[in-house]
Amino acid sequence: MATTTKNKKKKLKDEIYGIIRNDISLREKIAEALIIKESSVYDGARRKSVRFSLSAILDIISEHTGKPKEHLTV
Repeated sequence: MATTTKNKKKKLKDEIYGIIRNDISLREKIAEALIIKESSVYDGARRKSVRFSLSAILDIISEHTGKPKEHLTV
């Protein structure tokens, strides 16, 4: 019988959630990529949602902040 493992998403560092909450242009980019409202991005950052650890979103955050993707997650 084959076993499957669930790939858990990692949370972002608290510092990165803070950057998302405070940077309007970054929130707009993330909202566009996820097809959600900017206020939903802010709420997600406040809740420390793992949704932001999707590869495409990590790319956006990395490009915007200049930090390597490996340094964004815990």
